[in-house]
Amino acid sequence: MRRRKVHRNRILRCPMCGSTRIELAAGLITGQVYHCLACQYVGSLVLEVDVDDEGRPLP
Repeated sequence: MRRRKVHRNRILRCPMCGSTRIELAAGLITGQVYHCLACQYVGSLVLEVDVDDEGRPLP
């Protein structure tokens, strides 16, 4: 029996302030580095949150 993949909408959140104002600052060979426009956090760790069709976080 094969499992079906569930495709969900996801948003990125800053681990420091929780903002969704995240930009990709660098990528490719170095890996992904993100920049939070709200608190100026720069790093590779961000939270990926599943959301419903209206943008509300899923439990």
